[in-house]
Amino acid sequence: MGNWFSKGYDSAQEQIASTASKFARDFFLKSGEEVKGVRILDDDSTNIRAHFVKGYGWFTCTQDEDCPLCMRAAQPHSTVGKAQNQFVFNVYDPREFTTKVGDTVNGQVKIWRVGINLLRMLNKKRSKYGPYPYLILEISKLGTGRNTTWNVEVERDENPFTLPEGQKLYDLEEILKPKTKEEIAAILDGGSYDDAPAFENLPFNNDDEDDEEVDWRKT
Repeated sequence: MGNWFSKGYDSAQEQIASTASKFARDFFLKSGEEVKGVRILDDDSTNIRAHFVKGYGWFTCTQDEDCPLCMRAAQPHSTVGKAQNQFVFNVYDPREFTTKVGDTVNGQVKIWRVGINLLRMLNKKRSKYGPYPYLILEISKLGTGRNTTWNVEVERDENPFTLPEGQKLYDLEEILKPKTKEEIAAILDGGSYDDAPAFENLPFNNDDEDDEEVDWRKT
């Protein structure tokens, strides 16, 4: 039998760090929120299509006729939404947060899923001020769903952003990789796929109540 437990606070910290690396936390603003000091960490977006699954969050579409999520989305009263365009970045969110072991930390790397209108706005800022890693963003949001309005103010930094010690970028190709039919069945239907990840390790964050209302085609 393998090492199925460890002891002590240091080991607990290491365990949280190792399991946290298996999923990504999404950058999200509620209506009326404003965040100063956001940094886009990638030179360009990673472009996907994704389904929102009620109760679980975002799943990447395979974009072919065999996509199991597209099949589910076509069923009446399905909890799986139709595939929507998403353009994804690693970003640094400077807001304070509390880790699972109770430590307070200022700032965290997250992934930011944006729609085409917001991407166009960001691209105009990039064209005017320079590459994304040099930009300091002040972002505010009003409304939800199709009525969402974003405002982005930009300052240029003379140097690209350097991540604090211990932080690292997500491998977006790995994080956003579509799940197999077996994984989808195991997650949504309680199937028999033994290696399906636990729900808390899926590559999305469903902590925010407004997630279900976001229409990425319009924001």
